[in-house]
Amino acid sequence: MTIDKNQAVISYLISCPTVRDNSLFFNFAEETDNSNQIVTQGDDVALNEPYVDGSVLKQFTFTMYVYKSIAYNPIVKADGFIDENVSDVSDVQALIDWVLEQNDNKHFPNFGEECIIESVKPTTNRPALNGVSVDMQPPLAQYQVVFQIKYLDISKTIWNT
Repeated sequence: MTIDKNQAVISYLISCPTVRDNSLFFNFAEETDNSNQIVTQGDDVALNEPYVDGSVLKQFTFTMYVYKSIAYNPIVKADGFIDENVSDVSDVQALIDWVLEQNDNKHFPNFGEECIIESVKPTTNRPALNGVSVDMQPPLAQYQVVFQIKYLDISKTIWNT
């Protein structure tokens, strides 16, 4: 039975508190404060490594875009002052940390019985700020994190080990 890998990744991400508590869009997004967008890319052909038993090592890559409103406040040290921009980066960092924790615990998306997931990891340890859209109200920052899922496709395995 073939599993829709896009849906499997969406179901996986929805269990992350920073994603579950906000809007999640697939491939297209309404750019609003706290919205998340998942964009999938094709399997990385460079990783399509066949093994003698017929299995193939593959990679599924997806990008998360997270939109956060921006504040034009200087960073100051005052009691009770929280800089919104610093806090927002921490929210995006929480997504990265959650995925790394899931990876350590071997909690992966369900790609079905014919796929054995080896890892789900970000390509960087920190979110990237892609830019700021000042045309939006409120102005929005777009953060980006790329994730790679390495898995073994055993659908064409010719013998069991």
